[in-house]
Amino acid sequence: MSQPTIQTLRRLRTLSQFDDSQLESLATELSIHTAAKNQRLIKRGCTDQYGFYLLSGSVVTIAKDNTRKVLESNHEGGISPIAHIRPSMYDVDALEDIEYLKISPAQLTGFAEQLGNDGESENMDVVTIEQTKEENQLTIQLFEDITSDNISLPSLPDVAQRIQQAFSQPHINADAIARIIQSDPAITAKLIMVANSALYKGHAQIDTLQQAIVRIGLEAIRKQVIIYVVKELFKATSADIRSKMQRLWQHSRRVAAFSRVLAKHSGLFDPEQAQLAGLIHDLGEIAILQYVQDDPDLYDDDVRLMGAIRNLRPQITSMLLSKWNFTEDLITVGEESENWFRNPQNEADLCDLILIAQYHSFIGSDEMSKLPPVFKLPAFAKLGLKMEEPAHIMEFVNESKAEVGIIEKLLGTV
Repeated sequence: MSQPTIQTLRRLRTLSQFDDSQLESLATELSIHTAAKNQRLIKRGCTDQYGFYLLSGSVVTIAKDNTRKVLESNHEGGISPIAHIRPSMYDVDALEDIEYLKISPAQLTGFAEQLGNDGESENMDVVTIEQTKEENQLTIQLFEDITSDNISLPSLPDVAQRIQQAFSQPHINADAIARIIQSDPAITAKLIMVANSALYKGHAQIDTLQQAIVRIGLEAIRKQVIIYVVKELFKATSADIRSKMQRLWQHSRRVAAFSRVLAKHSGLFDPEQAQLAGLIHDLGEIAILQYVQDDPDLYDDDVRLMGAIRNLRPQITSMLLSKWNFTEDLITVGEESENWFRNPQNEADLCDLILIAQYHSFIGSDEMSKLPPVFKLPAFAKLGLKMEEPAHIMEFVNESKAEVGIIEKLLGTV
């Protein structure tokens, strides 16, 4: 096996923030792999954490229902990983003799941290965390239930379904939306409170739903309804699972708050859509916690449970949002908002925004020690936030503290 050249590594979109000297250092840690025609690169259900980058040749992905998709190496533009979500929902076979790279997120994070600390990669010790068979047991069990349709995903509550259906019609007006919302007094009261909040507050206090719709706007009202009903999903019967749900809600609403603030700051995204995306980015974890809550044997082992959540949350979030007929940009947030080095295109998308909102939400927490430097993330560069130094980020966080607090308070507790 040979080492990749700098020119080869520069084609990988995940490495867009590294310069030539840094890529040269990384090249010494990697090898170009080969596979013969018909060789299987990835097996469906595979739980390893490597990203596969196709350098030459073509492969085919094969889903459980035998749906096939041919992927060819890209000799012109950037290269993105293939079938990167784990456990893999696909078998991936070589259609001819191919060359490819394998890179784990742990390698990228470790390398970026090393460069961020001292600018050198000498004596770099990258540790790739592998789960044991026992730790993988719950992941595999959950995966098998997902692929066999034996796991029950939460349904979107009735009022939210009716709102979604109403907005799919060619002509929709405030009166029709008001009639749907008024069937749920709790949501009605919540929307009036939001309309009177510092986010929307006008010259006069309002006290009717119709006034709230006029002030907030129809599209924003739709998103606020979804935000409210999503919050109601963060419930559990088991005391231990309830505490995990509360921690998940605290994280989700903080990411939602930073998402809204960053959307407004960047000017690239609708703040309402960003807030909703931040709130639902980890929604699959709810389904996993609900799955295990009636069986203490499944959730007593925190290491095993967190391994299952880490591996399956993206897939289940994607399935859940697809079931609810959410838009593709929100489904992508669910699938890829834990992939720090994702970089599918040159322009920022909603998932890029949620990644950086998550990063801001972790500042000051133990989680920060596990993250790569923000300046090495492709999403950060594409958002154009003009925070060139760590001090600038802290300044932004401090300046945003009041607004983030208002949004978190509006979202409330569970």
